[in-house]
Amino acid sequence: MNIKSLLITLGLAVPSIASAYDYSNYSPAFSANDYREALNMGLKFFGGQRCGNTHNWMLHDNKSVSDNYCHIKDGKGKVNGGANGDYDLTGGWHDCGDHIKVGTTMGYAAVSLLVAYDIWPEAFQDNYDGEYGGKNGIADVLDEVKIATDYFMKCFPDANSFVYYVGFEGDHNMWVTSSTQSKQTVENGGDPRPVWITSENGGPQAANYATALALMAMHYPDAEYREQCAKYAKIAYAYAEAHKFKHASIPIFYSNPNEEWTDELSLASIMMYNLTGDESYKKNAVLFLQNKWESNSPLAWDTMADFAYYYIIKANPNAGNGQGGYFKDFLMKNAFSLHISTAEKDSNGFPYYQSKWGTNKLACGGAAAASLYKKLVDDGVITTTENVIKIENFDNRIIDYVLGKNEFNHTFLHGFKDDMTFRIHHRNAMGRNDNPVQNVKNTCDFMFASGGLIGGPSGTGQFSNIIEGGASYTETEGGCDYNAPFVLAIAPLVAKMDPVDITETPLVEKTSFHVYPSETDDYIVVEPLVVNYQGKAVANVVSANGSVVLSAQIDDANPLVMNVSGLSRGVYVLNVDFNGGSKSYKFIKK
Repeated sequence: MNIKSLLITLGLAVPSIASAYDYSNYSPAFSANDYREALNMGLKFFGGQRCGNTHNWMLHDNKSVSDNYCHIKDGKGKVNGGANGDYDLTGGWHDCGDHIKVGTTMGYAAVSLLVAYDIWPEAFQDNYDGEYGGKNGIADVLDEVKIATDYFMKCFPDANSFVYYVGFEGDHNMWVTSSTQSKQTVENGGDPRPVWITSENGGPQAANYATALALMAMHYPDAEYREQCAKYAKIAYAYAEAHKFKHASIPIFYSNPNEEWTDELSLASIMMYNLTGDESYKKNAVLFLQNKWESNSPLAWDTMADFAYYYIIKANPNAGNGQGGYFKDFLMKNAFSLHISTAEKDSNGFPYYQSKWGTNKLACGGAAAASLYKKLVDDGVITTTENVIKIENFDNRIIDYVLGKNEFNHTFLHGFKDDMTFRIHHRNAMGRNDNPVQNVKNTCDFMFASGGLIGGPSGTGQFSNIIEGGASYTETEGGCDYNAPFVLAIAPLVAKMDPVDITETPLVEKTSFHVYPSETDDYIVVEPLVVNYQGKAVANVVSANGSVVLSAQIDDANPLVMNVSGLSRGVYVLNVDFNGGSKSYKFIKK
């Protein structure tokens, strides 16, 4: 007879078996300043993912890189394996430490960052502008995400076409920076890269673009840009709804066209309702989730229902799925019965979900999903008998684990507190252009403290600190869809411990110009669009070393044509300075 049976026979109480980890109480392992530093690092990582002639700081700060841009001919390569296209698909974010552009992960990452800002704006500071200069009156998270939303709008060349992937499998053949790679052959990831466009599927990916654009349309300070985002959010949503049943199959990765689509479409619908107030969007949000309960995994690029639950519950706390299930109960079940319960089984309080690919990003996704439920309770939208302090402790524990309070005593946020012991599989972060062999990659030091979230251990105490070989892709990979849930998970902690006074953030002046073309041999045109300044405006062309090489005054009524034929080849910034502000535009002199 075992002990339990004996106690029952004697009529004695059977003691409950304690969890391996108790989330009822928890003390943060780091200071408020540390969490602030970690959030800012994790956010700036996206600046190292920038593609095209955007300001990628990992290229700009790398003295071995001659051209501080990459892949400026995206859109000019083969389309779906056929003839060359004539699209402008520059910009956006690289997927991971490689340089392809994947709509699936880029959309999820942009949505996650903007949801974090939408719910916890007090977590986000304004430390720099889009070129990493001084403050510009815009939260840095919006400066970073604008790189993605600028690109998303280019991905709909017309209402019936959607670009969902740019790149070639040969991208993985070489270990060099994105700048150097763009000069290689197409087969090795160079310009002009192939483009994948569809008019038949890709609705779920397009829905994520619609969600991101709608959020940007609600939050970006510049009125003209908000209007532009709102316009394309409607285009993206219409495309998504018309092609909702199938994901676009990515040529290399994420290739299951039959993945569930209802979570992305529901989220886009409720976000379009928040943007427009149109009740039909809200009806669609609930309709797409009828007879569904699909969030049985942490937030990730293929599981986004928790986002939809949160916003639907805000709009209607008693919304349900038509089978007697309330969305608020689904979100609660995910928080406590899935995420916290999974973590309690581990001695470190860390959840190891079924997938072993990127355990840190999945843990952050689980913590973020749980925090959505707590936020609804904190805001009085719903009531609960659950102990929601466990959610805050769970979120804090996951962030602490990532930052170094773990069995390894090292951070998985690459470069946090100058600790780069653990490696990240990232070409621009390593900064080399000599295409080193595997053993060199696995032994050399990194040039940059990238702020990238490293994939993480496959189990308690199991981590191979190598770039290639073994479990490298599952344990040292990093990318947009890794850092985004990290920023989302740490945002509620920073908003509580180090809040920003968002009432003091000024709006950008409603003044804008159209500067074109982005690549030129001879002329740059500066066309005033919306003018709201007093006095004169001056256009200054600034070289890479900061010198003003051309200058001209702008006439409010007429476009300014500047002759740049005499300038040397390279990247230049055209600054428009006016009373009340300034605008910056980048172009390439060929």
